[in-house]
Amino acid sequence: MANIPTPKDAEVFAQSMKKWQQILNLYDWRVEKGSKPAKQAMASVEFNQSARLATYRLGDFGAEKITPESLDMTALHESLHIFLHDLMAVAQDPKSSQDEIEMQEHRVINLLEKLLKDSNGCT
Repeated sequence: MANIPTPKDAEVFAQSMKKWQQILNLYDWRVEKGSKPAKQAMASVEFNQSARLATYRLGDFGAEKITPESLDMTALHESLHIFLHDLMAVAQDPKSSQDEIEMQEHRVINLLEKLLKDSNGCT
């Protein structure tokens, strides 16, 4: 039996996507909800690199109970795909220079340093 998020669940998920977009500083991406469901996944994200558009879709949560926490963690998961997209794209492109790869790697490292420092109360 399908375990599909309700429209209310979809709104919770959308709010979580906005929250993670802010935390992960993904403002250079337009993040929008797709009109079709994710196939064989709780959620998915597709990219239009030239438009800087990330389209997410919700799907069947299967045996996973749909709660605000599971929706939030799924939104974080999809947001991390967006966050890592540029690093993955440049790392997989045989034409990328080492400098381009390192620039994207440092973008990830710099944000993770800030988030981890802030979450541990470091000064």
